[in-house]
Amino acid sequence: MILIHTVALISLARIVYTAGGSHSLWYFLTLTSGPTSLPELVIVEMVDDFPVGYYDSAEKKVIAWKNWEKEEDEVQFADFKRNAIDRTTSVMLQRLQLLKEHYNHSGGFLTYQRLAGCELDADGTERFKSIDAYNGEDVLEFRSDAGGWYSFIPEIEKYFTTMDSRNFISRTVYHPWCKSALASHLQSLKNLLNRKVHPRVRVIHKQERETGGMEVTCLATGFYPRHINMTLQRNSQPVPDQELTRGEPLPNGDGTYQLRRSLSVSAEELRERHLYTCTVTHSSVDNKLDVSWEFQPGHSNLALYGVSFGVLTVLAFTMLGLCIWRKRDAGLKKSHQSHQDESSDASEPLQTEPGTCEGT
Repeated sequence: MILIHTVALISLARIVYTAGGSHSLWYFLTLTSGPTSLPELVIVEMVDDFPVGYYDSAEKKVIAWKNWEKEEDEVQFADFKRNAIDRTTSVMLQRLQLLKEHYNHSGGFLTYQRLAGCELDADGTERFKSIDAYNGEDVLEFRSDAGGWYSFIPEIEKYFTTMDSRNFISRTVYHPWCKSALASHLQSLKNLLNRKVHPRVRVIHKQERETGGMEVTCLATGFYPRHINMTLQRNSQPVPDQELTRGEPLPNGDGTYQLRRSLSVSAEELRERHLYTCTVTHSSVDNKLDVSWEFQPGHSNLALYGVSFGVLTVLAFTMLGLCIWRKRDAGLKKSHQSHQDESSDASEPLQTEPGTCEGT
């Protein structure tokens, strides 16, 4: 649970998107100060979108993950990681304190985060990136393809370690090591990372009671890898992006993804009976997938009436059967009681009052 919360907390995750055919190794580091249930430092290691390693300052253990389960005995580069963690923790604590003083933050929940890692494109191009953030705002960035480090707060840059020192360590230590670690992970995870899962596509429509219109949603779910193209068309013409409610691919619980695109359709537009088509392209399919929907006035109501009538019919027959069963059961009990009364009539007089029925 801490792993999931930590990844969700990191606003820097926007650069982790990996295009089709590319792979990446990322380290998410979160240092917290103030009231929180999280350990002071949490580190999550991910290859593409799969967690492969974890560390927190409470347990002080470098843990390997495989299929979301701990496998401590299989930790790669364990000694190097522990040394890097010790050094990084010290630097992040110093910078957190520096920024607290700079912004005059004396208390409350505060975070200093780092996102560092490397990317490998299908054509062999490599990149190393590292971004530091304070309370979700970028403060320092390194990009191997952009000439080195850059500070977003120049007035306190002099208090950070020198640019030359950071450039040297990043280029000669962390970048080569990250590239080697990524290659090792890709070899061990190749079956998982290279798999392709076909998306399931459908068009969902929901009545908007207040306006009388409809919300039309294109849903693709159960696909892998994450990259997917989706368009919603009206009468074979793409719906402009500004009319759509857009979202990013979201993870399902089984390691696949889902994506939605929604369009609000007015009651006037519904009467024009446009044809809406969801079109999806994904690396797991050779051709595009098209699913269409056209509003048919009254069909939804008829279907609803049909369902309601069916439910009422079943309910009526159920109640009728229950009444018949109860009457039959009462008749059997009365007949049984009459037999008992006849058999005991010779030896024991009836105790009931004249004009009454026993059991009533």
